[in-house]
Amino acid sequence: MSIAYFIMAHHKPTMLLRLMNAIYSQDNLYLIHADSKADEVLIELVNHLAESNENIRILPSRALSWGGWSLVQVELDAIRYLLSWSGDWNHYINLSGQDFPLASQTVVSKFLSGHQNNYFLFDKVDPEKVVNLQNRYCIEDIDGFQRIGHRKPFEQYFSSHIVQYNSSQWRIISRAFAEYATTSYLSFEMQDYYRYTFLPDEYFFITLIMNSPFAATVLKKNMRFIRMESTENILRHATTLIMDDIGYLFNGDALFARKFDDEIDSNVIDFIENALLR
Repeated sequence: MSIAYFIMAHHKPTMLLRLMNAIYSQDNLYLIHADSKADEVLIELVNHLAESNENIRILPSRALSWGGWSLVQVELDAIRYLLSWSGDWNHYINLSGQDFPLASQTVVSKFLSGHQNNYFLFDKVDPEKVVNLQNRYCIEDIDGFQRIGHRKPFEQYFSSHIVQYNSSQWRIISRAFAEYATTSYLSFEMQDYYRYTFLPDEYFFITLIMNSPFAATVLKKNMRFIRMESTENILRHATTLIMDDIGYLFNGDALFARKFDDEIDSNVIDFIENALLR
């Protein structure tokens, strides 16, 4: 069974290299996107990886803005690319350049082979949060994005049976849903709506799948260990994992974790690398 990985990187080339070494298998496909704002060192590394391995390719670069539509568009571009690249892969996994596996590719493949038709996303419904974040138009520009005039509620754009969800942007999806996400009429309708919203990467895919024929096959866990920073702000971020977190990383069924930074704590990455070799 083959896995299609999509890796988004914008800095920290040594982290990207360690990630690629940890998840690489000749059986899988790897598509890397380097942000157009990335430095030359990262670009050179990505080019070298693609030139040295037939199953590693580069997605044409675009500028990505946190909170903007570009994060969804680059994934749709990646999924279309991977679908046209090969008909052999069964699951799609998205990662950032600062993610790291907690299991070997043999273990990951064996696990997914037992879940051929499942979709791993963390979903939740929080109507108040949805209203607060989606009540204004958001337009991306060169400096990020701008929030402008008020817009109609989600319910006025879609049929009454369409329910909005939000989730983590990290997911594992099957090839069947990947095809649906890039070809269905509902997807195109939702692309038109979410193109001008805030944090669409946390809404688009989960809302699409939960209102699709694939909804019943969703498993409500994304197979990631992510520790969120405690804050009163509604917008939280993943905290950098360190050696103090080791006891939690392997105390569950997560296949991947984020985020790591070898400039802050390289020991935790060393530990995981050694664990994967056992």
